[in-house]
Amino acid sequence: MSKIKEPLKTILKKYCHVECYDPNLIREALITGKGFPYDVELFKTQLREAIDYKLISTEEYEELTEEDFDSDEDLQLWLEKFFSEISKVI
Repeated sequence: MSKIKEPLKTILKKYCHVECYDPNLIREALITGKGFPYDVELFKTQLREAIDYKLISTEEYEELTEEDFDSDEDLQLWLEKFFSEISKVI
């Protein structure tokens, strides 16, 4: 059973997919709210918890995004970077 809660799971799938990931798109969605019908604070809290408690495995993340990571540590570094990016906006 996935430990990734909604809406975080859907946001990762929609905005972090390897074929469509663009930091500018998610920044714009977060700033304007257009095309982002999710509670931004809930998303940010869920992402922080997922990082702090290592709730997302490489397998789960790869299944959602098709992004390939060599280790859980690499994924954790990426999630920290992603969190940092969105924190600049929200």
